[in-house]
Order: sequence, then structure tokens, then C-alpha cells
Amino acid sequence: MSDEDYNIETGKDYLEGTTKFKPVKVELNVSNVKKTDEVHYWINEITNQYADLVITNVKADPDKISFDIGSPSMEDLTAEDIEFRMKEYLEMNIPPFEVKELKVQ
Repeated sequence: MSDEDYNIETGKDYLEGTTKFKPVKVELNVSNVKKTDEVHYWINEITNQYADLVITNVKADPDKISFDIGSPSMEDLTAEDIEFRMKEYLEMNIPPFEVKELKVQ
């Protein structure tokens, strides 16, 4: 049994009928991506570190990683809050790729 993507996308059912949930789009321009499973594991760990966050719509390409992230229980969470958490996460959890740029919108 693989734990790959264990938490990614699991929040989708929780989001059904939640009209106030507005996810934020995160885009990472990256290089040196060697294995997609390492990328998914790294993204999955975000939901372990920040249990209130839900991640959906993950796309991992050799030069760009994107996903939607938000919290159904915190409707006042802003893009700035997510950007702060992403920068904090990048500092504490070295990714298996090089991050050239982080965009949160």
C-alpha cells in the first residue's frame, strides 16, 4: 500500500456544498524535478504540517507545479496567509527540486 497522495484530493468530498470555500492557486516555477512521486510526496506533506488546509487539482510538470489550496474551516484565509505558509514550508521542508519562483493568487 502506497501513501502517495494520501491527503491530496481527500478534502474534495468535504468541500461539496461548501459555498464559502475559496481555494487559492499556488504555482511554483521549478527546475531539476527528477521524480513525480517525490513532488507529490512533498506536496502531500503540506497537508500534514498544516492540517487545516486542503489541496486539490495538483499538476506537476518538469518546470511548473501548481495546485489549489485553502481551508473550508477558515473562510477568512487570504492569499497572503497562504503565501506566508508556503514560504515557511519551503524553508522548513527542502523540496526535491529547485524553486525559481512562487506565485500565490
